[in-house]
Amino acid sequence: MFLAGREVSFLLKRSLNRHRAVLTVDERGLTVSVPWRTSERYIAHFLQESAAWVLRKLETWESRRARSRRWEDGESVDYLGRQLSLSVTADPYGVVQLQDVGVLSVGLPPGRRAEDVHAAVVKWYRRHAQQYFRSRVEHYSAQLGIAPPRVFLSNAQSRWGSCNANGQVRLNWRLMQASVAVIDYVVCHELAHLKEMNHSARFWRIVERLCPAYSAARAELNAMGQHYMAL
Repeated sequence: MFLAGREVSFLLKRSLNRHRAVLTVDERGLTVSVPWRTSERYIAHFLQESAAWVLRKLETWESRRARSRRWEDGESVDYLGRQLSLSVTADPYGVVQLQDVGVLSVGLPPGRRAEDVHAAVVKWYRRHAQQYFRSRVEHYSAQLGIAPPRVFLSNAQSRWGSCNANGQVRLNWRLMQASVAVIDYVVCHELAHLKEMNHSARFWRIVERLCPAYSAARAELNAMGQHYMAL
């Protein structure tokens, strides 16, 4: 199919359990997931309406696929939806700190290796994630009218968040790479489970009340999720 003059191939998935059409763009390309009886005409119209978003996400993945992280001076990393440039310096105390000009300074003792830089950056993400996630959970808990639950960091390789019957919320520290809108969506999603431990229509109404633009945030996370998980 041609979208804005560019030929785009896609994987079509039909499901009896799906109730609406969803587009996903990841390292494999575009996937169109639709209810079983969705017509070809509707699918074509849906893709044309979403052409700008699809092409933008495909271009993002193509640019990221062209290189892999080397964890050295000048490497780019994502933080709250923007890119930072690593500045790797010699520092016997191992200090990692964010500079005002979009630079993440990574100080390590002499003889550092790529895996040492990676480990230092991950530790920095985790430290900031705990504080940031707690503040967002407190913000949306107040809107939901509940006491803020305990927040734990998750290192899951396939899930961004979870909530259990004990009122504990776990959020993946890798979310710190995503935009604020995406993080807020995940937070609202998990907090909504404190009211509805399911994915019913009532559950999604709670999510929408807390995060009106959740559909766009979810689409963004679907598009960038594999990249974020690769950290």
